[in-house]
Amino acid sequence: MHIGIHIKMARIAHGLTQEQLAEKIHKTRPLVSHIEQTGKVNSITLKSIGEVLNFDPEKLMEEVGEPPLTYFPSTLKIRELEEQIRYLTNENETLRQLVKSQEEVIALMKEKK
Repeated sequence: MHIGIHIKMARIAHGLTQEQLAEKIHKTRPLVSHIEQTGKVNSITLKSIGEVLNFDPEKLMEEVGEPPLTYFPSTLKIRELEEQIRYLTNENETLRQLVKSQEEVIALMKEKK
């Protein structure tokens, strides 16, 4: 049984129509219908549906044998990425300076010819 069927069963158990669920998650009824029929849903939408229908998307994904979801990077991951960006920015600047100095050397060598 794919995730869409689980979502449909939870929606019905909560007494909601597809239209009502769509309104609560700020999506369209055809999208809710598509999710229920195909089981294809992105992690952000699944998280919203889980909040409305009171289920843990991670546990549901486990139950249906889908890989775990990643919604947003953790604060630690964000810090690691920011540190990598700083490092790469500094390295980029160093390389720019190296290129500039090499261009100056080439220009000097051309003048001496």
